[in-house]
Order: sequence, then structure tokens, then C-alpha cells
Amino acid sequence: AIMKTACFIPIKSNSERVPGKNFRTLNGKKLYEHICEHAKAAGVFDDIYIDTNSEEIKHYADRQGFLLIERKEELAKNTANGNDLLVHHLECCPDYDYYFQLFATAPYLQPETIRRCFGMLVGSGEYDSCFTAIQNYGFFWMNGNPVNYRPEILPRSQDMTPVTEESTGLYGISRESLKRYRCRIGRRPYLCPVSKFEAVDINTEEDWKIAEYI
Repeated sequence: AIMKTACFIPIKSNSERVPGKNFRTLNGKKLYEHICEHAKAAGVFDDIYIDTNSEEIKHYADRQGFLLIERKEELAKNTANGNDLLVHHLECCPDYDYYFQLFATAPYLQPETIRRCFGMLVGSGEYDSCFTAIQNYGFFWMNGNPVNYRPEILPRSQDMTPVTEESTGLYGISRESLKRYRCRIGRRPYLCPVSKFEAVDINTEEDWKIAEYI
């Protein structure tokens, strides 16, 4: 059987923290257009779906040749998360070998990075999932305690053990692992390193300002 892959891009019409976020213009294009164009330019997915409850985005999807999933009402609420969405997409479209998830809030994630993640997951045989991540070499604390260093022994920042942070731009997983764990990250994930530029994730007004000034 021929291996098939699909990418799902959820784009809601409503946004609580940054009203109308997906429809705002960033560098001459609407926010949602950036990742859709990059997903297409990557040229690796058999099918690209847009999951939306917006008439404007449905028309856009139609014009650009994307497939469409009507956003389920309960998955448009703030309580819904990326796992719920990808499990729903598996149930709607059960015939793919790999399921990828991309977000409109990550406008600077580049086609070559999408290709790199895709290649590592689909081509290596080593991993069951992948996600984009930033390697942070800062001094980290949690609950009042240092996480990755001892303050009395100050290392050079380049010698520190980095703390890896999901950039929440791209996730990919095999059908088998998605079915088994009902989670967008499996048990053998490839952490695909991205630059801080590509990791920009717009969830607040401050994030929007950063994205505009880059």
C-alpha cells in the first residue's frame, strides 16, 4: 500500500485573548495565510485540511485547493486542545499513515523546516512522532527552585544543559501512536529544533507586537 500523509490546520473564527487574531494583517497577508502557504510550499503532504467555522476561511480554502473540515462546535470552545482536535481528525479521516498539525499562530515556520520534520518522522523509522522545539540555554527556575543549574556554581550559558520548549508550531504522529495514545505526541518523538524567529507563536497582543517587529 502507498503511504499517505495529511496535514490539518485548525483556524477558528473567534479568539479570546487577541480578538480577530487570525484575520489581522501581518506583513501584508492575513495571519492564517502564512502557515497555509508554507504547508503547501513544503510539498510533502498528500492532503491539507483546514478545520474552520469561518465562512471567509472556507472560501479561501476552496480557492486554494485545500480540503475542508467543518469545526465541531465543542471543539471551537476554549476548553478544546490540540489533542482533542487531532483525535477528531483521525476519526474524520482514518485513512492516513501520518497525521500532522500546523497552526496559524506560527506564521514564520518555514517550508524547509516542515520538510525536515516530515522527513525525520516519515523517513527515519526511528520516531513515532515529532514536534518543533526551541533549545533554551537560560537559567531556569520552577516553584522557587533552580531547574537546570546551581546558583553557587555559575556555568557559562553555552555549557548549560538546555531546557527544551515545544514551539507549538508543528506536530506529527503515526496513525498507530495517535490511535493508541490519543495524544499528538507519542513515545518516541523527534524534537525538531527551530530558531526563535520560526518559533514565534502569537497568543497575546505582546506576541503580535514581536511578530510585527521581526
